[in-house]
Amino acid sequence: MKKIILTLALAAAAAVCANAQQIGVTAGYTMKNFTNVMSNEAGLFLGGNYNIELTNGLSVAPGIEFAMLSWKKDDNNYQKENYLAVPVMFNYGFKLVDGIKLVPYLGPTFSYGLTSKGRSDLSTGLSSLINLATGSSTSGEVNYYGDKSNYTQFDILIGGGVALDIMDMVRAFVGFNQGLLNRNNDSDGSVIKTSGVNFGVSYLF
Repeated sequence: MKKIILTLALAAAAAVCANAQQIGVTAGYTMKNFTNVMSNEAGLFLGGNYNIELTNGLSVAPGIEFAMLSWKKDDNNYQKENYLAVPVMFNYGFKLVDGIKLVPYLGPTFSYGLTSKGRSDLSTGLSSLINLATGSSTSGEVNYYGDKSNYTQFDILIGGGVALDIMDMVRAFVGFNQGLLNRNNDSDGSVIKTSGVNFGVSYLF
């Protein structure tokens, strides 16, 4: 899976240089929720995408994003994760007035967790992830992607949102995505899926 997501990321970056009709550089704020886990993460993401027109008004915009997320209650209860993602969003632009377009979008995102570390002394919440990663509770910092971890790094999400394009230069957007894969690879049958909300701004050129 690691090779697949890295290959997709490299292909997206190369296509930006080779085929782009409109390139966007994006930054924003993201929040990630976990099914059956009390703690939720939040942080920043940076990325880029390119827009290719398929037909009049309908386009596809592959991209690449790097996200830095964290959750913290105190020094003994925290989690930090970094992700690399390749969104492939189909969009359609509706002209509202001169210079302003409404752009709904929808599509998949391929996500790969680069790092995931934390610690917890809670009986619920983050400790459930620690149990998945180590097989037992611990108060020390844990690498959730360690050799004995059941917390998987790869995910496929489906999502969409709406953007507002201003003068074909600035795009403000809000979106939602839902993970399709169970991040818990353990045989105990419990499910951990992710979902998230993104708010951001792109500079288009």
